[in-house]
Amino acid sequence: MISEASNPIEKIELQNQLGAVSRARHASSQEQSDVQKAQEAFEQANELYRSLPPEQQGGRAGGIQVVALCTAAVAAREANDHEKSATLFRSARELFQASQDSAMFAASVGYDLESITNQEMNQWIRVKKETDALKCLEILSTLPSPRWAPSYYALNYAALRYEKDSKGFQSFVSKWLDTNAFDDRTPILMARLGFSYFDSELYEKALPIYETLRDKHRSDFQRLEPEAFKQGNGGHYERVLFHLAHVYAQQGDVGKAESVKTELTTLLPDSTLGKFLTDSGISPSEEAWISPERPRYLALRIFLFVASIIVISWGLYLLWTKEKEKA
Repeated sequence: MISEASNPIEKIELQNQLGAVSRARHASSQEQSDVQKAQEAFEQANELYRSLPPEQQGGRAGGIQVVALCTAAVAAREANDHEKSATLFRSARELFQASQDSAMFAASVGYDLESITNQEMNQWIRVKKETDALKCLEILSTLPSPRWAPSYYALNYAALRYEKDSKGFQSFVSKWLDTNAFDDRTPILMARLGFSYFDSELYEKALPIYETLRDKHRSDFQRLEPEAFKQGNGGHYERVLFHLAHVYAQQGDVGKAESVKTELTTLLPDSTLGKFLTDSGISPSEEAWISPERPRYLALRIFLFVASIIVISWGLYLLWTKEKEKA
């Protein structure tokens, strides 16, 4: 049927339909061949579209092609071909940016520059193409009316690009905060940097961040995480205050630690961390701070220790048995 079509636009639409059918078939068959057929069909449709004269590009045809490329990119991602997925998302983004009419059509069916670019960025990060990923982050940071503020995407980038609590994560986020304007999600990004410093036991770096968040941005957390304050438990600000009390206690400033504890238990009366402070009391000793954040790791360490003792004991028993048999 495709070969019989004489109209290039019709051929493009038929190729895209073939790609959509193959992708839908893969959802039930899980056959890799269906993914490959879908990708080939979408790619052929894209080649046909780009071979069209400029006056035939754009508009509805361009919008349909944006959607088809995104569909192909998702199929590639599901097949764990992240570089192919990133390349397809990039093609969709470039086509979206090239024609306002195509962008309007794609947006009318739920595709926009922000979501396409974010997915492209995530795929570039997966294949460690930092330059391409940072280009996407730059685009996301300069959108005129984004759903999510730039700091949201900066955190997304950093969390995917770097190991948790790594120096790379800390360096990137710190530099971002120094060089970019304050936005709606900056307090969350600041808190995450503080958490990373705290978990790395870099308390002297976490302290000024936590103090700034407490002094200037409590209302921001109440706006950003209303459910936590409504429920009286959870959220970034809970952890900020808990960590801050810990740092003050370590420094021997029990008065400040008690003040922070009072704020935590007043603002978030059902806070698990607040109850921990109340039950255990404020103490400068490190042993007093095996908090509710850590019990599962402590239990795992105990389990592994006991298991290793059992394995070693069993090995020694078998060795003793063999020696006894030889004797």
